[in-house]
Amino acid sequence: MRNLGIALIFAGVIFFAFNVQADRHKQGGLNDMHMIMRLMDHGLGVALEGADLQMLSHIGISDKLDKDAVMHGTIMVKDGKAMIREMMEGKAMRELYKEGDFDKKVMDDLHSLGKKMLEVIEQVETIHKGVLEKESGK
Repeated sequence: MRNLGIALIFAGVIFFAFNVQADRHKQGGLNDMHMIMRLMDHGLGVALEGADLQMLSHIGISDKLDKDAVMHGTIMVKDGKAMIREMMEGKAMRELYKEGDFDKKVMDDLHSLGKKMLEVIEQVETIHKGVLEKESGK
């Protein structure tokens, strides 16, 4: 009786494992698109934090570190934008398109979101540039 119980439990676990794998395949690229969205979100956060470091350095928070903050902030903005672009146009996205197993509306929304993220970063850069121009004109 004990062996029968163990066999049934084992069979149930195996059945459940195959069922989970089948459900994952049915997602149609949604898991990949969700990960792409999370990485784009990370890129946006990095870029905005970089812009914040740049602005703080121009306020003069720390004479000893302001120059470092500008340099690091500039790198963060560049890397954040590159992350978003890589997610929208890079290898993972090309593979998703090649496989063709995705929801077109979700994919279109994902690209729209990426474009809007880049617009936000560009708007912050425009504001930052305007502040710098105003300060240098004093």
